[in-house]
Amino acid sequence: MIIKFSDTQTDTQGQRPLVLKRIVNQSVTPSISLTWVSLYGRHEKVVNDISDRVYYIIDGEADFDVGGELGSVTGGDVVYIPRGVPYVFEGHMTYVVMNSPGYVPDSDRVVD
Repeated sequence: MIIKFSDTQTDTQGQRPLVLKRIVNQSVTPSISLTWVSLYGRHEKVVNDISDRVYYIIDGEADFDVGGELGSVTGGDVVYIPRGVPYVFEGHMTYVVMNSPGYVPDSDRVVD
């Protein structure tokens, strides 16, 4: 299956400071998902108890806190977030996020 980036719908996610394209989602397979995102601000602290996540940073810069591990990322860097680990990040970057199993809408839980 070939999925054209230009054929996918651009969307937002509530009040989060981002735009996204859900490239591979539940309509394709429940096993994995892939979403392209452009972030311009702070993504609140969340935890996902269903999926492991991998963020591949395409360009830009951001600061991550993954379960208390702090770090800055730029283009080419990867951030792995195991399911059940709370994380927060902030910056201006473009990235793809992969979830396994695939992202289920509303499965992120906002935490303090």
